[in-house]
Amino acid sequence: MRHRRAFAHHLTEVPLKSTCLRSVVVAALLLTTGMAIAADSGASAQKGKLAFDAAHYPSANTSQQLYDELDYQRAVQAYIWAQPLVGLGAMAEGARRIGIRPMELFVFDKLEQVNQTLQTGNDDVVYSFSYFNLQDSGPLVIEIPQGNQYGVVLDAWQRPIEDVGRIGPDEGKGGKYVIVPPGYRGDLPEQGYIVRQSPTNRGVLFLRAVRGPGDSVESAAEQLTHANLYPYASRSAPPPLQMRRMGSADYDGVTPKGLDYFTLLAERIHAEPGEERDRMMLGMLATLGIERGKPFAPDARLRAILQRASETGRMMVANLEFNPRRPRRVMFKGTQWRLPTGLISYTQERGPLTDVDERAALFRFGFAMHKFLNPDAKPIVGKGAAYATTYRDARGAFLDGARTYRLHVPANAPVLDYWSASAYDAENFSFINTEQRRPSLSSLKALKHNPDGSTDLYFGPKAPEGMQSNWIKTVPGNGFFLLFRLYSPTEAFYTGKWQLGDVTEIVR
Repeated sequence: MRHRRAFAHHLTEVPLKSTCLRSVVVAALLLTTGMAIAADSGASAQKGKLAFDAAHYPSANTSQQLYDELDYQRAVQAYIWAQPLVGLGAMAEGARRIGIRPMELFVFDKLEQVNQTLQTGNDDVVYSFSYFNLQDSGPLVIEIPQGNQYGVVLDAWQRPIEDVGRIGPDEGKGGKYVIVPPGYRGDLPEQGYIVRQSPTNRGVLFLRAVRGPGDSVESAAEQLTHANLYPYASRSAPPPLQMRRMGSADYDGVTPKGLDYFTLLAERIHAEPGEERDRMMLGMLATLGIERGKPFAPDARLRAILQRASETGRMMVANLEFNPRRPRRVMFKGTQWRLPTGLISYTQERGPLTDVDERAALFRFGFAMHKFLNPDAKPIVGKGAAYATTYRDARGAFLDGARTYRLHVPANAPVLDYWSASAYDAENFSFINTEQRRPSLSSLKALKHNPDGSTDLYFGPKAPEGMQSNWIKTVPGNGFFLLFRLYSPTEAFYTGKWQLGDVTEIVR
């Protein structure tokens, strides 16, 4: 296994001509701040303006403004770069706040709990998570039970270390995985285990127990009690599974706002050895006081800059998702339904590049990536899941919580398990929180169907008459979006024989 070498930090002095420096400053600041630039290099510095004197040196005021702007620009880019790291960190921190310990499996065993917030979570399957730190545990054994569940072991950047369950190497028959820390050189098993190395110390097991028609939530949750996590060193006498059933308990796993984003980023940076691909950004973070092995203690000036950068970064990442620069794959011909990601690889790389923008957009939208969801992966017919999302109606307008919409789901949906349509708040990418407490509709629920077997679903402030069972309440003034899931999709989905139409507005 490859040993990751430590980072070496180098400082290089590069002489710049004053004319070159001035042109760079002008370009950067016109684009980002709109500050007035003093055309006369000898002009005296004024508040809100930049000035270099006749000898081409910056005034004290100009120097400080340039450093403020430099820190702001770096912080905005750091926000975008760090989205998957902070997103997973927020979920782990949400667990820690309610007393869940590393290697403890917590199970969301009660559905329709809008007080349990995850980014684009699903309340029709039974979710479970267990966070770990390989720096503390050493090589980690993860036992996956036999049954109708699938999931993934993720590293700290939400890259899949390995898929597990029905779509993993154990193929739903159950298996033992050993997750190895970065740089580990000790003994490892030669047989009986599926061995994978993690590039990071921290990670998570994410496991779904999928229900089929007639399956109860309790039976799905019971499957997960046969999982386990423990250090490889304890393999001769494994401890029992530590598990918590969440019931109706509060849980907040949504990405934090403001300065809290950078505080959590600093904490996650401290835990990881760093990777070659991230050397430049780690150097920039160090100038913002975020550096491994050093306390993060920003002064009042830097706190204000980071607060503003967090607000800008949050909007930029949302825009990357709502209006992606690269077209997303159309999921149903001629519609607004798109694949929820523009990443071309679960590694988050695109040839020689790290796909920073698409990575940020995906992990603002949701959490977790699977190997089987790689765009160029061969479809696993009858296993796993397929996803399609839309922010827009048939006319191309953003979905508006003040309006009423219909989604027609044709008969004979191409699934072995079930389909579902979930509605999410456009600000936080989590369930719409209303007194209705119904964030999704699915073929597992008691819906009204049309004579031909198709189903009409409704989204709006008020239910159409007689259609309360097929309706999700939305909030006027808030945008929302839909995520359509197909669990264990069949051939008719992959060939395009079955098509889902656009969301259409009902004009009253």
